[in-house]
Amino acid sequence: MVKIVGIGGSLRAGSYSQMALDIASQRAQALGAEVEVWDLRSLNLPFCAGENDYHNYPDVAKIQNSVKVADGLILATPEYHGSLSGVLKNALDLMSFEHL
Repeated sequence: MVKIVGIGGSLRAGSYSQMALDIASQRAQALGAEVEVWDLRSLNLPFCAGENDYHNYPDVAKIQNSVKVADGLILATPEYHGSLSGVLKNALDLMSFEHL
């Protein structure tokens, strides 16, 4: 079975990006994929400092391991200043080539 991980990159309550991610995830499930969705509002992630050890933040290992075993990612983010949100960029920065 194909495993898809979705990551919502908005912290705003009522986020349209999160709603879009939920719709895309439901569609992927309907097509037979196993889908896991991460809402960054519910995780305790540190600011990325370029380190490899974030043992004081167990959510880092959880999201890293989830992404590592995924066959695909769905990233949903609002556009801020022509780019993705800072919170999504930070979450991706906490991962290495091993995970992505």
